[in-house]
Amino acid sequence: MYQTKYFQASDNHELAKLLTTIFSTSHDGLAICDRNGYVLLYNEAYLNITGVPADILNNFSFMEQKEMHLVPDSSAVRAILTKQTHSVVIDYANGRQAINTATPLLDPTKELLFVVGNVRDVTELNQLQKELEETRQISSAYQRALEHIQTDGDFDEQIIYRSGLMHRIASLAKRFATNDSPVLLLGESGVGKDVMANYIHAQGGRTGEFIKINCGAIPEHLLESELFGYEKGAFTGASQSKEGLFELADRGTIFLDEIGDLPFPLQVKLLNVLQDGRIRRLGGKTSRQVNMRIIAATNSDLEAMVEQKRFRQDLFYRLNVLALTIPPLRERREDIPALIFYYLKKLEWKYQQEMRIETDVLEALMDYDWPGNTRELKNVVERSFHMCENGRITFDQLPASIRNTQQTALPLHLAKMDELLPLKEAVKRFERAYIQRLLKETDTMQQCADKLQVNISTLVRKKRSLGIK
Repeated sequence: MYQTKYFQASDNHELAKLLTTIFSTSHDGLAICDRNGYVLLYNEAYLNITGVPADILNNFSFMEQKEMHLVPDSSAVRAILTKQTHSVVIDYANGRQAINTATPLLDPTKELLFVVGNVRDVTELNQLQKELEETRQISSAYQRALEHIQTDGDFDEQIIYRSGLMHRIASLAKRFATNDSPVLLLGESGVGKDVMANYIHAQGGRTGEFIKINCGAIPEHLLESELFGYEKGAFTGASQSKEGLFELADRGTIFLDEIGDLPFPLQVKLLNVLQDGRIRRLGGKTSRQVNMRIIAATNSDLEAMVEQKRFRQDLFYRLNVLALTIPPLRERREDIPALIFYYLKKLEWKYQQEMRIETDVLEALMDYDWPGNTRELKNVVERSFHMCENGRITFDQLPASIRNTQQTALPLHLAKMDELLPLKEAVKRFERAYIQRLLKETDTMQQCADKLQVNISTLVRKKRSLGIK
């Protein structure tokens, strides 16, 4: 220790008082032990940073604490064994991370007298580093998503993805686009089958239009005339001839969404169109050749419908030449950030307003299972965009369904266990997860024990028996 001319201490008592004050008010944790590892002095900061209760420090040596797994590691133990200074980064059970440095003090004969331990909390620093890295990742995802947006604003032909799973799907779709065989798109509602159909049409280079029709949205008695068209006088009210959607899709693509809802009589006619490439209007006497690509989509199980005689087997085989199953969003979570920023950028361009999204919002959206898939995600982004203030989307602006999912999530996803466990093992897993969570949420083991309403010794035994580090 160095001393300047300004330092004036009348006696050792005054010096000791000054050093005690410094020891007590230090933001770093300080602990001094003897040659056997028994703690002699420690400050409040040491308790707060390590989460080790005073009862443990008062009764157990550093070696015993490590043997009992009360601490993950101990630089003091290493210093005692080697008589050299040691530093180690330790993740404590309370969620704090600290640099633990132990410095041995030796007598003139090189015998160990004491070990001075210094514990510096780096949790906040690491959190800042983590947030910086997350910001970089978000920015990178943002940039990659923007690369997929064409400058002319033609968004419908874009497939936004980052996952390897969707990369394989998109690659297959691009290959399928080079021929005229029917394509069958399968997947849950909202996964983006219409976007995929538009992508296939665009990649195929057809000069005609992309015509979309929902087979379940039009009454059966009107659907046939919409698809095939009609001649003048074909029925009451047909005062003039009208082209059907099949004709309008000539040299282009017709997308038959919800093909599982196509009425049974029309399934026969569609099969004939697929086989012959010809259509005949209602009330017409001649057939017309059409050169169109047919893409069908459904979220129904067509094979089950075939077995139930609700869908023609021959039509199913004819449509199922090139099949693509688009996975739900919960199975490709890497795509979520890219989709979020894609939809967000579209809104920014539309309303000429920049928007920022908080990190905890992105985490919540990443954790959500999205039963409505990309359609639901798009709606949530749009809703949050219009509800936000000061150009920032915050957690409170998310729908209650997403916020509640975050707040009520069980540890280890116990509510969704795939395996059946004996009750004893299930209880053990729950206890381990629950105690680990509380240890992270509290500053000391005593606080954790208080929340669990158990003695500190019971908590120590539980940690040991459950293998909690």
